[in-house]
Amino acid sequence: MLLYTPVDAERVLENLDKERQPFKELTLANGVSLLVEPVEGGLRIERVLSGNCNAYLLNEYQPGQVLKMP
Repeated sequence: MLLYTPVDAERVLENLDKERQPFKELTLANGVSLLVEPVEGGLRIERVLSGNCNAYLLNEYQPGQVLKMP
């Protein structure tokens, strides 16, 4: 694999050996399905899996957003 980037290799590979928790599929009450990763304080959205095309346009379900969990 070749990776062309202006960033130092150490910085690109610094978290490569870190153990990541597996992703989970989450279906919300409004029927939107999301692929999420547990993070401190909630769940980070990785992908929108919903078959509803309008769900992809909602800002609160954009990848990278963190859903706060009590």
